[in-house]
Amino acid sequence: MTNSAPILRALAALLLVLALGVVFHGEGAFFRAQLHFDLLGALGAVGLCALGQCLVILGGGIDLSVGAVVGLTGMVFAGLQLRAELPWPLALAVALAVGAVVGLANGVLVARLRVQPFLATLATMVIARGLARFVPELAGAAASSRFLPQGSEGPPFWTFLAGRLGPVPVTGILFATLAVVTAVWLQRSVFGRHLLATGANAEAARLSGVATGRVLTVTYVLAGVFAGLAGICQVARDVQGNPSAGELLELQTIAAVVIGGVSLQGGRGTLWLAILGVLILGLLEKVLALNGVPSHWRLVIQGAIILAAVLMQERRR
Repeated sequence: MTNSAPILRALAALLLVLALGVVFHGEGAFFRAQLHFDLLGALGAVGLCALGQCLVILGGGIDLSVGAVVGLTGMVFAGLQLRAELPWPLALAVALAVGAVVGLANGVLVARLRVQPFLATLATMVIARGLARFVPELAGAAASSRFLPQGSEGPPFWTFLAGRLGPVPVTGILFATLAVVTAVWLQRSVFGRHLLATGANAEAARLSGVATGRVLTVTYVLAGVFAGLAGICQVARDVQGNPSAGELLELQTIAAVVIGGVSLQGGRGTLWLAILGVLILGLLEKVLALNGVPSHWRLVIQGAIILAAVLMQERRR
């Protein structure tokens, strides 16, 4: 099997979803270019988190905390902007630092203390979600309160993030740019080779001189930073800081990575596959919504597709 085979399968799946959209086009809505530009913007938060999730999975781990980090960093960013009235560069830097700290905690637990990734990130997920609900108390509000701007619009930076450059949403451009840059970096860097080696066989990689603990820690930190950026984008899009933001996002990102064709066992796949997985899931959701499929059946269909992708992976092992 060539290295291009997983990408070809993912592209075939994407074309299949596009074909479904052409046939079941929702009275022509699927053919409107603006719908697809808007979809790219709507996928911004999921896509950013999926980039970090893919890095972690390639290294043989998993990160259940990304959704909670979106909620926590969003609350920190919104609180600093709306209550502390800090300028957006400083608020953004602090929020990203919070995401990095959660990622570092995950990395230390997994790489240094040898805690199983599922349990380690489950614990940090619960902690981060609790802290997101605690942040309003630091501003003198009730726990679990939302941070809302005075009027219907947030600060100018929020308006920019939620806006467009031409027909394309800014969050979509941000996701696409970071996706391409990160994918190329991973493909061409020594770190990328070390990450795949660690995911394929951590002990063999360590004996070959790879600093596996450092590699795993970096992936979790990057996942935290990507989730933090997603949280900031979500605040701008929703025009509020919501401690419940990002719920179930960890499952969506894992689903995108699996549907794209990245092995859950680690060591096999590329970031391009996760990007394709995000597009496949997003387009499928849009096609189903355009045709009036109820939300509960959309979940059932997506779950069946995820199960099929996992079973195909198991057959190829």
